[in-house]
Amino acid sequence: METPGRGDWKRREGLGSALAQIGVVAVLLAAAVAWFVHRGQVQQEMDARLRTARAAFLRGNPSDLAMAQQNLEALFALAPDSRDARALAADLQAELWLTHHQPGADAKAREQLERAEALGSRSGERYGARALLLVGAGQTEEARKLLEELKAQGANSPKLTLAQARLLQKQGQLSEARQSFARAAEGAWKDPRFSTAYGEALLDEGMFPQAVEAFSRATTANPDHLLARVTSALAQLYAGRPPDGVQATLDEVHSRAKDLTPALQARMEVAQAEVALAKGNPDQALTHVDAALKAWPDEHYALFTRGRALAAKRAPEARQAFEAAVAKRPTAPLLALEGARLLQAQGDGEGALAMLDAYEKTFREVKARTADGKEVPALDRDDRYWLARGGVMEAAGRQDDALAAYDKALAARGVGLARAQYAKGALLLARKDFEGAKSLLTAVAPDTGTGSMPEAYAALGELLFAQGEFAAGCQQHYFALVRARAQGTPVDQLATRANDIKKRLETSGQPTMAKAWLNEAGPLFQQQ
Repeated sequence: METPGRGDWKRREGLGSALAQIGVVAVLLAAAVAWFVHRGQVQQEMDARLRTARAAFLRGNPSDLAMAQQNLEALFALAPDSRDARALAADLQAELWLTHHQPGADAKAREQLERAEALGSRSGERYGARALLLVGAGQTEEARKLLEELKAQGANSPKLTLAQARLLQKQGQLSEARQSFARAAEGAWKDPRFSTAYGEALLDEGMFPQAVEAFSRATTANPDHLLARVTSALAQLYAGRPPDGVQATLDEVHSRAKDLTPALQARMEVAQAEVALAKGNPDQALTHVDAALKAWPDEHYALFTRGRALAAKRAPEARQAFEAAVAKRPTAPLLALEGARLLQAQGDGEGALAMLDAYEKTFREVKARTADGKEVPALDRDDRYWLARGGVMEAAGRQDDALAAYDKALAARGVGLARAQYAKGALLLARKDFEGAKSLLTAVAPDTGTGSMPEAYAALGELLFAQGEFAAGCQQHYFALVRARAQGTPVDQLATRANDIKKRLETSGQPTMAKAWLNEAGPLFQQQ
């Protein structure tokens, strides 16, 4: 029996309940939509922060690294467990420690790296940072094993190649290190840090033109990369270029004091020291060196330039300065070989020989791989070392030892082959072995005048004078002056040389030729 009004109650109850359920669903749906929208917005902000951090890191200046840090910190406030961001933060702190020498950055790098590894990051920053930190801490065996394991797994990136280059450099395998630095720079050509690292490695070896070219690539990627600009200026100064060409760069960098990390401050002061040294003011150079070492006590270029300034003053402390530089960077040939040359020039033959002995000890066990895959002692292929040793021995009057060293340099058949031919030829000339000297000197001073070594043409001119061939000798001396002028030798020096040759001809009973010589050579130093 139907109860009056019951059907209406059911209908009313069903409609209200349905409306309530619809309302609940709508609320839940709105909440879900809001949650998904918020989550999407958060993810978008995280992605944007990570992109911005990477882009800033790529530019490589301290202010850029600070911007990258700020974006990473903002990202971590949104997502503390972002594993790739943690890996990037580790890489950034490693850069601040290894390149800019920021206090405490090594500990921060390890902390970020441990978090990235715990979260399972497999980004290139994670593995690259780990390898670079191991090399920077001197854990070369651990770094070698890690790089070999990653290579076996097929890992390959410019950052791993850079770590490999730094490892090889520490081990004294300089030829292989150069190749790795070059590959890393080529693979990361948009990142100025890689080309800058390559340039610094070349500078350590005294390869100044190649270093300047590498720094130029870095500034092509970022024209405002401060470390590349300052170190390029230093390389040019070491190469003997006039300081006026780099002073504007140094002044501009100096005006940006807030942007200078300890590394940049030290490097800039070293460059300023070299400017002072080029202008004949070693005392001012030493003041800049002190400022560089105050900014960063381990700056090996500062210690090296201190040695150069003290050698210019003929101070006995030069040897100690050069030895301190070598102790900071034992596998940098520039420091030891140039240091030995300068010590010898100031009369400290004992100190020069000690520098070379230390260099030989450093590289004695190092092996180099030949084109056919064989391993040979690296010193056997190091013509720079044997040339330097030969020069020291020759200056000390030990001619037989000098000849043996020059023969080693010739056998290496390296980039210094022409220099080795000249060095041995000049020594044989001094010993009056004219035939032996002539065969070597003509190889680098051809009769066409196309050779690039003024000193080789001058030596050949002296040889021909000694044999009574004055006309042919004058021709070689003329080539020597032409080459010297083309290489920027001052006019007064050219005039002095020409007058010396004129006097030689007159005392040899050749007055007519002496007059003809001066008429022929005069335009070389009268017009510049």
